Amino acid sequence: MFLRKPVTILVLVVFTAALLLSAGCEKTQTPPASPSSEPISPNEVISTATATLEPTPTEIPAAAIVNGEPIPLSYFNNEIWRYRDSLADQPVKPDDAAISQTVINFLIEQQLLAQEAHKAGFTLSEADLQAKIDELIAGVGSQEAFSTWLTNNHYDDAEFRMALTLASEAAWQRDQIAATIPDAVEQVRARQIFALTPEGAQRALTSLASGTDFGTLAWEYSPESGGELGWFPRGYLLYPEVEAAAFSLEVGARSDIIQSEIGYHIIEVQAHESAHPLTTDARIALQTKALQDWLSAAIANSQIVIQIP
Repeated sequence: MFLRKPVTILVLVVFTAALLLSAGCEKTQTPPASPSSEPISPNEVISTATATLEPTPTEIPAAAIVNGEPIPLSYFNNEIWRYRDSLADQPVKPDDAAISQTVINFLIEQQLLAQEAHKAGFTLSEADLQAKIDELIAGVGSQEAFSTWLTNNHYDDAEFRMALTLASEAAWQRDQIAATIPDAVEQVRARQIFALTPEGAQRALTSLASGTDFGTLAWEYSPESGGELGWFPRGYLLYPEVEAAAFSLEVGARSDIIQSEIGYHIIEVQAHESAHPLTTDARIALQTKALQDWLSAAIANSQIVIQIP
């Protein structure tokens, strides 16, 4: 039974060098859905860290203004086109409002990440930017092929350079956030007996009380996995009540019946370490949560005005 959170890798790029190098001059990758838990509504000041702060006036038509910096309306419209085009082969497509929401959230979050990179002293130099572009040109074979890709994907040279700069700076900050997750953290190793009904769980509890081995019952109730949950850190399981019970038990102890939204669990803790190495999936899950938390805090402490209808 699936208890672990699905892993989502948040790649904050409008498009990537890797995409061009691996796919030649094909079309762009779908921008990811916003990692923020709440949608950002059009024409809304999301938050204002200083109540008297006003957006910096700009002559550039803007889809949004993030801490005084505009997201050009033309860039937003082109990203809408690229995102919609990337969905052409999808049997079920989001409506226009959902597409607009996804793209504006993505661009705002990218802007916030790039701004934080600037505060930390990182900016992509003109030389490094040109080196990236030269690598892309070499990867697709020629300047002509690269120019064709730009045209086919609604980029002019200036917008491409701006987008690649923002993506690179946002990626740098994302890496700084990911680096806050250590290689080893407090983790529990546990297994469970899972039943769909309270009667089934009670029968298991009665059998345990009469001396039946936990592992034997776990295999009986979950023949595909034996109820093994393996090692996991806090914040990794889908059902917090199960996770909380596991971290509260002593090694070798078992829980009473725990009800979750999918059924009934009895947990047994097999090991508990203060610093156990993370699996790749667990590390990515914690890094993703760290990014989501960072973005939520950044939005709450920024002045963001959305100007699209």
